[in-house]
Amino acid sequence: MDNIDEKVEVEKTLEDTTENSSQKKNVFSRLIDKHAKKKEQKRKELEETEASRSPEEKEEINEKIEEANKEAKKINSKKQKIINICFLFLNIALVVAILLWNLLGSDEGITPISSLTINGWAFFIYLLFTALMIFLDVMSVHRMIYRKTYRSRWPLSYKSLALLRYYDDITPLAAGGQAFMATYLTGRDVPGSTSLSVPMAKLVFQQISWIVICAVCLICSQFIPTITSNTFVTVMSIIGFVLGFFMQAFIIFISVSKNVGRKLVAWCVKLLHKMHLIKNYEKKYESVMKFVDDYQSIMREYGKSIGEIIYQVLIHAVRQIVIYSIPFFIYCVFMGFPATGGWQIYTELFISAALIELSSSFFPLPAGTGMNEVTFQMIFMVYLGDQTFWALLLWRFATFYFNLIQGVSIITYDTLYGNRKYRWIKKRLALQEESQIFKQHQIDLFRAERNKRRKKEKTLKITNK
Repeated sequence: MDNIDEKVEVEKTLEDTTENSSQKKNVFSRLIDKHAKKKEQKRKELEETEASRSPEEKEEINEKIEEANKEAKKINSKKQKIINICFLFLNIALVVAILLWNLLGSDEGITPISSLTINGWAFFIYLLFTALMIFLDVMSVHRMIYRKTYRSRWPLSYKSLALLRYYDDITPLAAGGQAFMATYLTGRDVPGSTSLSVPMAKLVFQQISWIVICAVCLICSQFIPTITSNTFVTVMSIIGFVLGFFMQAFIIFISVSKNVGRKLVAWCVKLLHKMHLIKNYEKKYESVMKFVDDYQSIMREYGKSIGEIIYQVLIHAVRQIVIYSIPFFIYCVFMGFPATGGWQIYTELFISAALIELSSSFFPLPAGTGMNEVTFQMIFMVYLGDQTFWALLLWRFATFYFNLIQGVSIITYDTLYGNRKYRWIKKRLALQEESQIFKQHQIDLFRAERNKRRKKEKTLKITNK
């Protein structure tokens, strides 16, 4: 009896301490716990929604994932890798050609690297803005994944974004990144519908922000003599804007008016088929209409939350502003911060950067290879003279070469270590979940046994009395 009483006292003290510890929690801790419970509840609701999809919806999602996987495999094929290497060497050859032209054919010549005067603060800000550009991109992807899974996955957001940029920069007209990003997210246990919608939604919001900012820059460029005097860049940027604007307007129109849109798509695809630009009419028509359906479903989904649309458009708009601000700091790296007229130089270089991207946006080589370098050289020669070539290298590092470096680094890391690590983490979490179930089962057994014992003790006390 004494042993039983001691056990009862120990259990009571343990219960009292747990109650006291829960009461001692401060307001901040209680808010965190409340938020965690709410998040867990929403996550369960999303998982239930995903599980309750009809067989037709699940089959459609699986088909789209299979298509994305096929597209990703095609991009990673040996033939495509050889083509990508050729494009990379083409870009290097073009940069070398511009170097030789500066050395031999230009009146300005080129400043030897040993004679360059570098402004350290300007170079630091240039690196900071390059990092900020990537961080804003990651923020966008992280938010899209979080709102659909209620899991904060920053490393996954960065890696999938880096691979998106890498494959966009090695495929003509940036056509490869979306499929590979969807495949990568699916392979990291992101639900199929979310894996497919994230790259598509990112493209939509990016295009909207880009079109708006470029429209403002194109209008303002008509009042800057240094830009209007360059007829080639002006014409090419106008063509790029018109094509981009009409493409976006065309997709929105098709999504809003689907019946008329289908006829319009059929007519456009037939015209391209007759011009021998499209081989398989049926296949192309189906792929275009699938794109339109996906676009419409994404707009319908995000239309329920105007705040999400504003957030994504603003994030991408700030990202574009950061990108177009980089040339000013590249200018400051070589010329120093201007004592007077700094805002004017910043505005001119900002608009020039937008026109460079517009001019190369419809160029059918990866990352606008060729047009990007040529337009940069033509515009910035006025500002930087014999240091333009070195500025071009910094510009292409921020907008092209760095994407290649981080993409190759992540692919190498995942191949050598990352994929094995993820499989082990997945297995460990599964074991932890099993151990939690086992632990809870043992606790339930203990409580049941304790309740039985307490009832027995009560009955013994009653009988003794």
